[in-house]
Amino acid sequence: MSELNPPLPPYPPAPGMPPFGHVSPMTFGQILDRIFRLTRANIRPFLAIGIFPIVVAIGFEAVIFGVLFLAGFFAHFPAHPNPDPTVALWIIVPFFLLFIPIMFVVYGLYYGASTYTAVQADHAMKVTAGEAFRHAWSRLGRYIWLYVLRSLIIALPIMAAVLVIGIGALLLVYLTSNQSLNNPSPAALFFLIPLGILFYIGTFVYVILMSLRYSLAFPASTHENITASQALKRSGKLTNGAKRRIFLVALVIYAIGYAAMMIVYAVGMVLFAIGALAVGGHVQAHLVLTISLAVIAGIVILALILLWSALLMAAYSIAFAVIYRDQCLRKDSPLPAPAQ
Repeated sequence: MSELNPPLPPYPPAPGMPPFGHVSPMTFGQILDRIFRLTRANIRPFLAIGIFPIVVAIGFEAVIFGVLFLAGFFAHFPAHPNPDPTVALWIIVPFFLLFIPIMFVVYGLYYGASTYTAVQADHAMKVTAGEAFRHAWSRLGRYIWLYVLRSLIIALPIMAAVLVIGIGALLLVYLTSNQSLNNPSPAALFFLIPLGILFYIGTFVYVILMSLRYSLAFPASTHENITASQALKRSGKLTNGAKRRIFLVALVIYAIGYAAMMIVYAVGMVLFAIGALAVGGHVQAHLVLTISLAVIAGIVILALILLWSALLMAAYSIAFAVIYRDQCLRKDSPLPAPAQ
């Protein structure tokens, strides 16, 4: 094995133990190192899997714009920059309602395939994107239901709180403003503004805590072959006492991804500035060249965004698989090999 491509460091096994027997839990640095190495070693299947939901979403948006164009929504643009919004509503709303179940299926496939690949990679077994999607398809109902359940657990309390606070705010304004909503009382606004800020902060904290609590649900369902509700309970047990470490790992991954995207943006701005200076005031003389370069630049930017998004999603999938196994080692008996 060459110096530039060293083998992945396995979990340090105890002497005489089988490959999937009990091993020592990892430190924070070892977890990050393993995530990086597994991402690099399995980049091809993760790119194929990660691009899948993004391409579907882009394709769906393209279909909506195409239907709007055929319906004449942009017929008088830019002469009339404010077209009739009812035309868009009659098209967008039905497409959006159709889009919801489609995306449930898409993300069920994505999370199932991505998690399966990550769990297998964490046990030194490589799979192709096709194998991962076939596995996800075989358990599609379970993965969709797990995705829906986790989303509802996070979203429903927030929606209920928004409804209660909204009704309470309207009643407060109505009762303190001479029974008129058109002339709200300054005292009511003085009370509602900090209340809204506190609600926003509370919602943000709640979403983070619930996301961390159920972050290991998909690895648990994939590895242990358990139902959606069992996977949520299992994740709650495994993340008990580990939320801070999971949050820090996710934060480091996000920071690295954010820094990489900022570098891409900076390079793009520099290249755009160089191109603008090169063309100067001769845009008409170089119109074909300018349009061609703009199209090429748009394609390159879109490709880089797709690549960045797929890599970021892959890193999170691997992170949760690695942390899942690490938490199992901390809390449970020796692990078996992952379910096929």
